[in-house]
Amino acid sequence: MKKCFILFAILGTQMLSAQAISGYVNLEPKEDWAQELVLSQVTFQQIQGKSAIKPLAKVRVGANGQFKIDRKYFSDKNKIYRLHAERIRKIVNDTLSSEVTFLMSNKDRMVFSKGKTVFGVYTTTNQGDQEWRKMREFESSLVQQYLNLEDRIVPQKAYVKDSLQILMVKLIGIKQLAEKRLLDQDIAENPAYYVQVLGQFKESTIEPAEYWFLEKRLAYLTQESVQQELQTSRLIIIGLIVCLLGMGLAFVFLKRKPQLISPLSQREENIKNLILEGKSNKEIAEELYISLSTVKTHITHIYHKLQVAGRRELLQKSTGTST
Repeated sequence: MKKCFILFAILGTQMLSAQAISGYVNLEPKEDWAQELVLSQVTFQQIQGKSAIKPLAKVRVGANGQFKIDRKYFSDKNKIYRLHAERIRKIVNDTLSSEVTFLMSNKDRMVFSKGKTVFGVYTTTNQGDQEWRKMREFESSLVQQYLNLEDRIVPQKAYVKDSLQILMVKLIGIKQLAEKRLLDQDIAENPAYYVQVLGQFKESTIEPAEYWFLEKRLAYLTQESVQQELQTSRLIIIGLIVCLLGMGLAFVFLKRKPQLISPLSQREENIKNLILEGKSNKEIAEELYISLSTVKTHITHIYHKLQVAGRRELLQKSTGTST
């Protein structure tokens, strides 16, 4: 008896662990609804879609509205899924939600409670879906608040509501960026976009207090950007002035720096010494057994290297005397 009890307990645990989703849906009256649910996987971009994008399974719903979905249909990582109930008999202006979108993995457990709507309140072990649901509830309440305000102030055409809803979604997104301290960086990367959006907020019926934080950040960052540009300009001007001064000092230094005297060759050194002894060009040519023109060429090179104008200046420079 004890063994049977343990066996049933194990089988019951395995059966329970095999279920990822269970609970109840309200498909009443039955003639209006197909008595099954469609499980689909959707991408982030397809969340706003109304039809099943990638059907994974069709699940039969019991007479009392109970259903179960096996874990095998879910990934081991978080993916976006949708449960959809198909209405057979269409109703004009029907606002009853016939689907629910959520985050799920095959490690999670989700349970739907009985309710008056098709899909009632559910509990889930997926923490990502819990946070996502909080955000969606916040967005929904905020958008509805302004849609109701629009109804009270100016009962205009439907596209006005659509436009306002788009603006509200933008405002929600901007507020989330501000809360995560990412708004300043995004404004710096897309300043024109935020200026345009701020203009749209001002032209709408959204209360200025709701987007005042954005206007304040734009004004501050714009002023800060101008100051940074001025500071950058000052630094560039100072840098140019320093460069010009450096170039001027370098020019003066190079101009004042005495030119280096090139060393004389051995032949030129011999001719210089003969010149200092008072010998003529002809005497130097005869003594060194070279032509007179060669002597003159060497003397020209000697004068150039020693920076003297002639024999007299060469003698003065060599003896350190002056006239």
